[in-house]
Amino acid sequence: MSSTTRALKRPGFAAVVTVLVLAEIISAFELSMMYVMLPTLIRDFQVDANTVAWVVTAYLLVSASAAVLGGRFGDLYGRRKVMVIVLVIAAIGSLISLLGGSLGMIIFGRAIQGVAGAVLGLAFGLAREHLDGKRVPVGISMIGASALIAGAGGSMIAGFMIDLFSWHGIFVFAAVLAAIAAVAIQLIIPRDTNAATTEKPDYLGAVLLPIAVSALLLGLSSSSKAGFLSVEFLGLMGLGAATAAVWAWWELRVESPIVNLRMFKNRQIALAMTATVFAAVGPLGGVSVPSQMIMQSPTAMGYGLGFTPTESGVIICLTALVGFALSPVGGKLSFRYGARIVFIAGLVLMALVLPIILLTYGSVAMYIVAMSLNGIGISLTYGALPNLLVEVVPETHTSETAGTNTMIRNVGQSAAIAIGAFILAKNTDPATQAISQQGISAALLLVLAFAVLSVIMGLMLSRNPKPWVPETVGERDIRRGTAANPEDVVSATA
Repeated sequence: MSSTTRALKRPGFAAVVTVLVLAEIISAFELSMMYVMLPTLIRDFQVDANTVAWVVTAYLLVSASAAVLGGRFGDLYGRRKVMVIVLVIAAIGSLISLLGGSLGMIIFGRAIQGVAGAVLGLAFGLAREHLDGKRVPVGISMIGASALIAGAGGSMIAGFMIDLFSWHGIFVFAAVLAAIAAVAIQLIIPRDTNAATTEKPDYLGAVLLPIAVSALLLGLSSSSKAGFLSVEFLGLMGLGAATAAVWAWWELRVESPIVNLRMFKNRQIALAMTATVFAAVGPLGGVSVPSQMIMQSPTAMGYGLGFTPTESGVIICLTALVGFALSPVGGKLSFRYGARIVFIAGLVLMALVLPIILLTYGSVAMYIVAMSLNGIGISLTYGALPNLLVEVVPETHTSETAGTNTMIRNVGQSAAIAIGAFILAKNTDPATQAISQQGISAALLLVLAFAVLSVIMGLMLSRNPKPWVPETVGERDIRRGTAANPEDVVSATA
């Protein structure tokens, strides 16, 4: 089929971006909806906060690994096919949580819903596959920023569902939305054109990766209660680190790895991933806990604004809308000037927000200004980050690389929440459970430190990066002259 014929059958920009944004909304909503639901579950099932927190932790554990595995399988076997499967599984998970009748079944269903973590990487790959080259940066920017608006809007929708239908309504809404997104992908996105692959699946890598990520996330999630020097924390982190080391050793030797770790030899990819870690521990993840404390603490605390949960949700949603509205502008700037400058601008904006908050405690107007700037910064960062990778990664590895970045971000955000909770717990009055202003400031200063580090990494990014050319184990051995039978390797990789 000629390129002209294929172009005529290509769906329009609006249609592709709309269905991919819808799919990504599922992933963001699956996580954000649960934060509003936690107090209700504690009351209905008569359990403590640490127990009910597993409805979030179970999702994150699966989501982090699904981001990488789903992206890799999409690149190999077809992104449209894998996307539809992921959305159907997420819908099934919602139904299990809805019909299970116990907290244990809700947690089990939430773990199944965690496969939605694969959506973002697949969406980036599909956008690059089906949009005109000059529209790709704008499309990717809008898809990336949709996570911001979906996360904020999810809190409002979840609150409405709880008030109107009880917590069951949340899972009904999530299941229906996932089913609609799956049908929309089937109707709008063209069939996959992947040639039949002869690559052998990396089963060992697929098993080791979830074990490593789960152990690390479990360790981080337990730290706020058990402490960073506890046997539980050190044991889980040690298990995760050891498993990750074995996994990395294996991935560098297998012919078709789940994650091609050789990508990190590319300076641009390595710096972008490092900046992601710093930003995730900093402004992308670390600001969420203290910001909620600021909004919902009474004004008598000195730093509090005295907002109700509903008022806090409205403010978060409105400031996120400001950021999302500017996401197409960020995409256009990325196309014209390169994603590097947009990425740095987003990081700088998020870093500037923190001094504003620290220096204007108690001012509603300045806090809203700060959170609006934060929404714009997050939108620019989320939109520019995948474009940074697209600039140097071949189309065939788009979802794999984006999935790896998503996993890194999830782990960083989990670390940020654990560290932030630990700092706030250390600055809490045992008698009143009130958090001191010094505790809030300490948490925000830590976020600021990581924000500055992320900006430094951004400034180190190249203006004219070298593309990454993937290399298999066999091709590497040929280049080094160590292949046992170069002719056989050449014929196998041709």
